[in-house]
Amino acid sequence: MGNSMLRLRVLFVNCILIIIMTLYCDGDVTEEKYTTNEDISPLEFGTETNIGILKNIESFENLAKFAMKSRRGEFVPIEDTAIYDAMVRILQDLIDSIKDVKNAYTFLNAEGLHRIVADNFLLPHDNVRKNLLLLTKRLFEVTPTTVSFIPENVVDGLLDIFENEKNLALKAHALDVLCLWLPKNPVIQARVMKLKGLEPFYYQVSKLEISVVQTLLDLFNKILKEHISARNEKIQRTKADLDKLRLYQRIGLLERMSTPTVCNGLLNIFEVAWNFNNNEVLITVFEIITDIKQFCNKIYGGNIKAVELFNALLKYVRNEQNIDYLWEQNVNVTNLETVIEEYVNNTKISSKRDEL
Repeated sequence: MGNSMLRLRVLFVNCILIIIMTLYCDGDVTEEKYTTNEDISPLEFGTETNIGILKNIESFENLAKFAMKSRRGEFVPIEDTAIYDAMVRILQDLIDSIKDVKNAYTFLNAEGLHRIVADNFLLPHDNVRKNLLLLTKRLFEVTPTTVSFIPENVVDGLLDIFENEKNLALKAHALDVLCLWLPKNPVIQARVMKLKGLEPFYYQVSKLEISVVQTLLDLFNKILKEHISARNEKIQRTKADLDKLRLYQRIGLLERMSTPTVCNGLLNIFEVAWNFNNNEVLITVFEIITDIKQFCNKIYGGNIKAVELFNALLKYVRNEQNIDYLWEQNVNVTNLETVIEEYVNNTKISSKRDEL
């Protein structure tokens, strides 16, 4: 038994070496080298860069298959770093290549996101997953009009990383991709709401660093304004306009905004943001509390945390040392003070009623 295990181990290591050598050689990738029964599509004719992109996609696919030890979902241990290091080199090469928009479309036309990203967020190697996220982000930056055509299971992987990943850097990278993907993309927003709702976003905030909290608040603020605008704008009544409006209505973000779960979840985010004592973060908080007043003001009535927070925010806004800064940031201090006063007065009135 011991000799058999040793022979299997040697065979395994030899296979890894063959794969790595193949990645950077001119020879064709063969079925025999990767012990797979699936045919490998022939490379398309094109420029040298295009051929390099296509070869990288094929090489990564085969490495990913090899990293899967069995169909039961077991992966090659991270201690066997040769495979994962080779994957990282391929991803970094692709990230650099798709800076050019033509190369980015070559990658998309070859279904690179389907073949590389969609099924590999579960690989047990942080550097591989980080570069998968960076590749997706780079693609969205270079070809922003393509975000509506990205496979839906990519967003599933992003949400899983943001919600469950312990590595905070990977959470931040996943959120960066979502910031490029979700705004003005109601189809994907609908999928996020269906799968997760808003809960993962405000449950995760206490685990995030200040810069990531700022990104999260900016994303929420942008999408909230998008939905308010979609409901209020005078549409042309074309079929496309009506279909778009119905999609926003089906997402139901504004309806959810009037629920205690969402309003109190946002209150938790505001409390965390206030404790950071960061002016930039507070600017975004002020924008959001202004927009959600129509939904959440009554819900906050009698909430002790809300009473304390809005009194603290009102004191901040009235502080002479902060007034000039707020005006410089294009914040209408007069209007903001009025909004926060309404919150404060409502919470005080509700508190007295509760006491009676």
